[in-house]
Amino acid sequence: MVDVFPTQATAEARYIAIFGTRTRFVVMVLVLLCLTSIWSNILCFNFAVICMETPEGSRVGNSSNDTRSERPFTSGQESWAISVVAVAALLGNFPVVHLVNKVGIRTVFAGLGVLSAVSTLLIPTAIRLGFYWFLAARFLQGFAFAANFPVIGSFCAKWTYFKQNGLFVSALVAYVQLAPALTMPASGALCHAFRWPSIFYAHGAVSLFLFITYGLFYRNSPGKHPFVGNVELRKISVGKIGNLDKRALQAIPYAAILSTPAIWAVWIASIGNFTCVNMMFLFSPKYLSTVLGFAVHKTGFTAALPPLAQFLSKLVFGMLSDRIKFISEKNKFRLFNSVAFLGSAIFLTVLAFMGDSHKNWNMIVLGCAAGILGATTGGFFKAGPVISKQYR
Repeated sequence: MVDVFPTQATAEARYIAIFGTRTRFVVMVLVLLCLTSIWSNILCFNFAVICMETPEGSRVGNSSNDTRSERPFTSGQESWAISVVAVAALLGNFPVVHLVNKVGIRTVFAGLGVLSAVSTLLIPTAIRLGFYWFLAARFLQGFAFAANFPVIGSFCAKWTYFKQNGLFVSALVAYVQLAPALTMPASGALCHAFRWPSIFYAHGAVSLFLFITYGLFYRNSPGKHPFVGNVELRKISVGKIGNLDKRALQAIPYAAILSTPAIWAVWIASIGNFTCVNMMFLFSPKYLSTVLGFAVHKTGFTAALPPLAQFLSKLVFGMLSDRIKFISEKNKFRLFNSVAFLGSAIFLTVLAFMGDSHKNWNMIVLGCAAGILGATTGGFFKAGPVISKQYR
């Protein structure tokens, strides 16, 4: 049996009052930064490619061999570099979920985070060794990314107070937007000041630091954390099962899950969401650089605006979802999803027919398309954990 919520005497005996009754928020921020780091490690390649194509990003001295080793990728190679991450994440999903259910996210997420950090640090060397070495490093990045959503689900199930569920879910899934909002300007500055390898070295080093901190600080259940007191523990434990059988946790009812129409609705919505998000955030640096003609260092800061708008809107919509009481949860899911997808589709359609003569208007429309998609945090993102409760 797993002692998720210990007795009052046990909790008080191990309690260290540093963060008062707000330890769960500190842990949430740490988890958010780690999720952001894994996604940033993947995204930084898209900016590094632009950096390689400029004199400021590819200067290496007078050696012709060095120049050849830092020649930009072909379009086909860039496509493979992006696709292999998705393939690795798909292949890693089931073993990662199994490991999370078996040993918890502290060990699994810390290990995969270190894997992502090391593979990112090795990418400049892998590129010089050959394209297939580089693909192997990208595969490892994608495999580590498979942990992100199981981590969000596990953390919210164990650490959230039920009245703040929407806030916690919206904050954690906002890593998708926070990563490009931080990575793009940082990569632009690194490219301008140094060369493209510095982008990977900086991201890998920050990631390594974050995951070592996570491994030391995180606990799989709040009852085992020395900074969580009895008051906070009682609040978190409302509506949760106190003691769980590990064997029951590991038995996943796939047949029941696959036969539930609401699950399919969440999956379809997630496919639509991430198709749109990946298109905007993976290729916005190219759009800004080649179509709108921004300089490299300006591209970094400009590309950060749409994901930043979506990050802020996710937090706002998440809090709205928790505070709206006159609509049922099911209808709130439908409302927020409809606003997000219809609104984003309209703005992207408008952007498709705009020229490149009014750059500021292009950026405003792109920002609106990204920002309104943040309403999904009150839609399928929140619906997933709610629906999954019946399978515990």
